[in-house]
Amino acid sequence: MSWTLYKYIFFEVARLVLLSTAVLVAVIAFAASVKPLADGKLGAMGFVRFLLLAIPPMLAYALPFASGFGTTLAYHRLAQDNEILAAKAGGVSHRRLLIPAAAIGVVLALSLMVLNEQVIPRFLTRMERLITQDVMQIMVRSIDRGDSVRIGSTEIYADDVQRVAPREGSTVIDQYLLAGVVAVDLSKDGDVETMITARRTWILLVPGADAGFEDSDSVAALIRFEDARGLQGGTVVGGEVLPAPPVRIPNPFTDDPKFLTWGELRALRRAPEEMNWIEAKRLNLAREYAGQEAMEAIRRLLRQDGLARFSNDQGESFLVRAAALRWQDGWTLVAPTSTGRVEVEVYRPDGGGIDRYAARMGKLVGESSSYDDPTSPAPTAGLSFTLRLLDVEILGSTAARDANLPATQTERVEFPGLEVAGDPMRLLREMSSKDLLREVRPNTEGDGRVEPIARAAASLEKDLGRLQREITSKQHERMAMAVSCLVMVLTGAVTAMKLRDSMPLVVYLWSFFPAIGTIIFISTGQQMTHGSGLIGIPVLWGGVILLAIYTVLTLRVLQRH
Repeated sequence: MSWTLYKYIFFEVARLVLLSTAVLVAVIAFAASVKPLADGKLGAMGFVRFLLLAIPPMLAYALPFASGFGTTLAYHRLAQDNEILAAKAGGVSHRRLLIPAAAIGVVLALSLMVLNEQVIPRFLTRMERLITQDVMQIMVRSIDRGDSVRIGSTEIYADDVQRVAPREGSTVIDQYLLAGVVAVDLSKDGDVETMITARRTWILLVPGADAGFEDSDSVAALIRFEDARGLQGGTVVGGEVLPAPPVRIPNPFTDDPKFLTWGELRALRRAPEEMNWIEAKRLNLAREYAGQEAMEAIRRLLRQDGLARFSNDQGESFLVRAAALRWQDGWTLVAPTSTGRVEVEVYRPDGGGIDRYAARMGKLVGESSSYDDPTSPAPTAGLSFTLRLLDVEILGSTAARDANLPATQTERVEFPGLEVAGDPMRLLREMSSKDLLREVRPNTEGDGRVEPIARAAASLEKDLGRLQREITSKQHERMAMAVSCLVMVLTGAVTAMKLRDSMPLVVYLWSFFPAIGTIIFISTGQQMTHGSGLIGIPVLWGGVILLAIYTVLTLRVLQRH
């Protein structure tokens, strides 16, 4: 008899839970899809696809409430029809009557756990890809509406925009031609740093590797102004072609832990460099430390021999004669007192000759990028420097075609892309974040503190801590949401039996408000854990525990009466 009753209650509850879930998920998924549609990020077909993709992720929020609502309706109908009373008269206790609800709750909790850990992250990824897979189409729609678009720190307005098919065999992903362009480059404070007008402008999307970016899964936007005029830092600029630095468009699918499954989150905890923004900070710290080490090596060579050697990727070798390398508003090459000039010899490849220069002063400038701005271009794999000579005398060349040219004077000569032998960056870039932080520790504390290295290390440590806290908060949030599903089912059943003489909506409100409080606790605890650490875990689980206590107390009152 008991099994017949259990099956009857089980299927009654399951029917109402499924119906409630379907309705609630449809409403929430529609609400989530309206904003991208209203913002012009989705067309009609895109809206339908986005709506369908939004259904599984919305189950994470809808299933606990829908299960509680369905269980409340089912048990309230059983109570009002005196079926609960008949079961009690037959010797079936309230606890045994909760067995079907508990079974439903366990199934729903396990289902939600699987959804949270495996299905929902993948659907969130597909939803994000649906919106961001065609960044340029969003830009086109904005320009067609007469709005400006922002790429990196540059605000662009154009009279017209047209897509131009990339050349066959080109690595360009997509390209667009803009006419009647006004571009404004803004600082972090919102001040205008550059203003350019151009007859036409090309915007090209290329793989991140083609723009020299470290993260291979990124996309770069290249902007080329043609027939342009404008102001840059108070200086009039112009020309037939004015290129802008490449802008990184990060891949959203690896930049946020919410897109990762449980196993991926565990792997990320061990290897945080898998996050693009952590990897960028790690490489920035490695570059700062490697640059300091390289400069110290150059200083030692100049003290010992008065010579330093460089090379570039064109096969040229550079021999620099100077007395010392000092930090004077940048790394400065000091001329020997005997000659009063910094001398440079450039050896061309394959015996092509030697070019000689003498300068009053030389500067070594590291060619690295700051990662404080996530849209800044990434540096190349190794260290590279620009040798900047000031007040330069070009002494001549041993190349046959230049042998008889007279010495000339020029204000400035630059040699970019110079590399040093034994580049420490090659080794440092292979270290994990923890190993790298341990390596640079002497340069971040006490008398050995080097400010750029200390700042980069502090930034990396801060982001590592933030990532670890976010992983912990996501894992506990997903588990708490799954467990709350079981507790809400039991809460709804107990409340419905206790308030058998009340209206269904009133009954549900008595289970709904504690349930909404539980979700608030979980969300608040997740944010606290993300922001402050383990102190948020008791808050996160506190809502589930309080709801369970509320359910137990309600059941005791029901049993006494």
